[in-house]
Amino acid sequence: PCFALRRLAGRSARRHGVRLRVVEVDSDPELVRRFGDQVPVLLLPGGGRLQGRAAARDVEEAFRRVDARRRGSWMRRLLVRATAAVRARSGAGSRP
Repeated sequence: PCFALRRLAGRSARRHGVRLRVVEVDSDPELVRRFGDQVPVLLLPGGGRLQGRAAARDVEEAFRRVDARRRGSWMRRLLVRATAAVRARSGAGSRP
C-alpha cells in the first residue's frame, strides 16, 4: 500500500504542481504515536488526508482540490493587487 500510494501521489503531485515530501513514519516516534499502523498516510495542504489503500481517483481528486485552492488564492492576490493599483492611479484611495 505504501508503494502504491506513493506512486499515485507522485503522479498527481506532478500533474498539479504540488510539492510532494515523503516521510517514513517509522523514523519518527511522534509520527509513530500519531499514525501507528494506519499507514500509508497522505497529508495534504489545507488539512486533507488519505490513509490506507486509496483509489487513483481519490488521490487525483484530493490533489485537484489542493490545486484549485492554490489557484483561487493566487487569483485573489492578483485581483487585490490589480484593484489597489487601479485605485492608486485614479487617486480613489487618497484623501485631500
